[in-house]
Amino acid sequence: MEAAIKAKVKKEVIVKQFTLEGVESEAAELVKELVSYTPNKTLLAQYVRMYLANQREGNAAAKTRAEVAGSTKKIYKQKGTGNARHGSRRAPLFRGGGVVGGPKPAEHRLEFSKTQRKGALLSAVAYQIQQGTVSILTSDVSEITPKTKTVAQFLAKTNMTKGSTLFVLSDAKATGFIKSARNIKNVESTHMGSLNVHSLLEARHIVVVAEAFKSMQHMFTK
Repeated sequence: MEAAIKAKVKKEVIVKQFTLEGVESEAAELVKELVSYTPNKTLLAQYVRMYLANQREGNAAAKTRAEVAGSTKKIYKQKGTGNARHGSRRAPLFRGGGVVGGPKPAEHRLEFSKTQRKGALLSAVAYQIQQGTVSILTSDVSEITPKTKTVAQFLAKTNMTKGSTLFVLSDAKATGFIKSARNIKNVESTHMGSLNVHSLLEARHIVVVAEAFKSMQHMFTK
């Protein structure tokens, strides 16, 4: 009975905070709407399917026997040669002939409504925060000098060198930080205006600057 009660107790959601030097401070305060939000995993699966489908160009094509170049003249007489009966050299049997059932250009694009997109984004953010993969960068990175070593040392001190890391900035103006992170393998940078559900779900570590994290929490209190 006691074990069953413990199983029902929800794991405490903690979001760690770090400076750019890798120094940890006390955990961030979270709004109750975020902590209690139940991610819609079905919607997340549908979003990933849509995202991957939309990456397909759909331009693969093979020519049929009616489209390949070549004469339609009968290659030899019907009887008396001892060979099988054949007509055109453009038949699929011959090298350079047409293809039977080959690919043709197709539209694979899928659509999501605004409501679905918003629900998927909320679910992705809540899921990753509740899984403990999100941390906050408290330092101001808007005007730092481009230097790869700065970000590399931060990742090393916070034990984020294994797996992919996604930095979420408040806007795209922090060009110095973006340049500092782009040369490191498995590290990506984005901002709140272009936050992508697929990128959120793929990342093993998500580092959100303090200003952007306020915007994230505000999404759950609207």
